[in-house]
Amino acid sequence: MLAPMAHPTLTEALRPFFPNLKEESLHALAAFCRVKEVSKHTEIMSEGKQHPYTYLILSGAAKSYYLKDGKEICIWFAFEEEIIGSMVTFQGLPSSETVVQLEDCQLIQIHLTQLRELAKQDLSISNMLNDLLMEHVMFMEEKLRQIQFMTAQERYAALLESEPSLLQRVSLTDIASYLGVSRETLSRIRAMK
Repeated sequence: MLAPMAHPTLTEALRPFFPNLKEESLHALAAFCRVKEVSKHTEIMSEGKQHPYTYLILSGAAKSYYLKDGKEICIWFAFEEEIIGSMVTFQGLPSSETVVQLEDCQLIQIHLTQLRELAKQDLSISNMLNDLLMEHVMFMEEKLRQIQFMTAQERYAALLESEPSLLQRVSLTDIASYLGVSRETLSRIRAMK
């Protein structure tokens, strides 16, 4: 269920996500955003399906995963003031991943076609998208570095350091999947701490 938010309030909600955007650019972006309440376990993006939106998390948590042989392989977790989306859906292609809410969430929903059109007209929005792309590339490079050069125990420590409340918000099964280890191995890693 979409609940339109008052324009000034929505602009203020967007500000923490995009602190460097000019005021007029924030207002232009807010014009095609909506606040959406999403219940825990709701799938907001589905692997193999096109999805016309990206989301900003005001409150709550989400996970992204691929299915391999019927098993969920977690890719990332997202929390307050983070973005939910994928590069392929931004390009209008079917999603290569599924995104599900881990908690009841309040999200800002952004229509991607309108965002791309706005970026063509507004240099500040275009620069914001470039910054987000660079942030995504750096995230992927770090994840690749961790997979190739860190032990599972080191990856677990890095994950907890980046998101200290993770253990209260994400299941051990999902954490093990994200780390690429079995739940039993994760239990051994946790016992060593």
